[in-house]
Amino acid sequence: MKKKIVAGVLGLTLLMPLGAGAAYKSYTGYVLGSHSTNNYTSYHTKGTSNQHIMNTVENFQNASSANFWAQRSGADTVSSKYNQKKGNTTKIKFDDTVNKGKQVRLAMENANWWGSRAFVAGRADFR
Repeated sequence: MKKKIVAGVLGLTLLMPLGAGAAYKSYTGYVLGSHSTNNYTSYHTKGTSNQHIMNTVENFQNASSANFWAQRSGADTVSSKYNQKKGNTTKIKFDDTVNKGKQVRLAMENANWWGSRAFVAGRADFR
């Protein structure tokens, strides 16, 4: 019985770090102007060699969706645009390699060209 308990506790402690690897950074109140005006998060240093950003949209005001894409320092776009709605989590895959230690940011725009100014909030794991 003791062996099973020790093995179970040891197994849980080995699995716990797997879920803790995600380091999401929140963004709130980002303005998305009409005519697809762009807005950007701050740059973040990549901590892994993963070639994507995980983005979760948590809230919208005055919009039903927005387009998101990745940029590296120097404002070079490194992904396609991904349209996201509230509650959606998307893996924004890089089209070009961005090495660990390099800077990346999340770019965004209002998906509605003629719409009024919108606001978005969410969280992104810049990996």
